[in-house]
Amino acid sequence: MDDILGFLRVHVIRGVNLAVRDIRTSDPYVVVRMGDQKLKTKVMKKNVNPEWNEKLTLTVSESIRPIRICLLYL
Repeated sequence: MDDILGFLRVHVIRGVNLAVRDIRTSDPYVVVRMGDQKLKTKVMKKNVNPEWNEKLTLTVSESIRPIRICLLYL
């Protein structure tokens, strides 16, 4: 197992005026990726102004590693 250098906490607070992907609304969620790690917020059904207020924690094992944060819709 790799040595852990630390932790990265991502606080996903909310989305504002997100795009409509269904007929009148959306089912958004957020995905955070770093290396092989992938964390996801809960899906906010029928909501274009979601409030997640979730903290996602990733382990950091390399000093330079790209982080990808995506807003997705169901």
